[in-house]
Amino acid sequence: METSSHLLSLEAFARESLEACDAVLARIWTVGPGDSCATCPMRPECPDQRACLHLVVSVGLTARLDGPFRRFPIGARRVGRVVGERKPYVERGDLAHRGIADPGWLALHGVRSFAAVPLGQGGRGVLAVFSRRFLTDQEVDLLAFAARAAVRTGPVAPSGAQRGQSPARPDASTAPSRPAPAPELIAGVGGRTLAEVEREAIERALVQTGGRISGPRGAATILGLKPSTLASRMQKLRVRRPK
Repeated sequence: METSSHLLSLEAFARESLEACDAVLARIWTVGPGDSCATCPMRPECPDQRACLHLVVSVGLTARLDGPFRRFPIGARRVGRVVGERKPYVERGDLAHRGIADPGWLALHGVRSFAAVPLGQGGRGVLAVFSRRFLTDQEVDLLAFAARAAVRTGPVAPSGAQRGQSPARPDASTAPSRPAPAPELIAGVGGRTLAEVEREAIERALVQTGGRISGPRGAATILGLKPSTLASRMQKLRVRRPK
């Protein structure tokens, strides 16, 4: 079934991100119709109740999708703003006083960084990770790059309302049946590793720019990376400029 393959692709990408970031939890929300306004605790923060973020994948410490953060209003709080602004968000250090998640849960699992990045070229979803270590700016840039390259999205057709919650304050239990992913989701990693996804995207950008890395028409601009970061990734992935 098509929607099942989409979910499997998203789960594979979330697990790759979990390992790459030394995270205890990785979650993915995708844009879907507003469907839970009547019971949503974040309804007063919801600017447009026709669409919201639906939690579709949770890997790591919990696989639950029915907790208090199963919906987010687009543009509200940290996760919702990532979609609205299409920019990564990161917090490091003392997260207990920043409203990221339950302080006791953060301390228990040694969470030191929280990062949320737009998913897909259209920014129609969010990947969030809770990491045990300080994530550098370069690592967050690479995570955002991989999230854009790994999943392609198209326009969403909202209908209904929103719902919301803040970035995952997990609860332990077994996972309930999963809701269908957002209809705009059309492709995922398909069994490829993050390195393979990165390599393919870099090679395509280099071909498009004739091997140019920096500048307004360079591959780094196309990929949303700093030229130094792109050069570092090319060296690590053994990507060569096209002749």
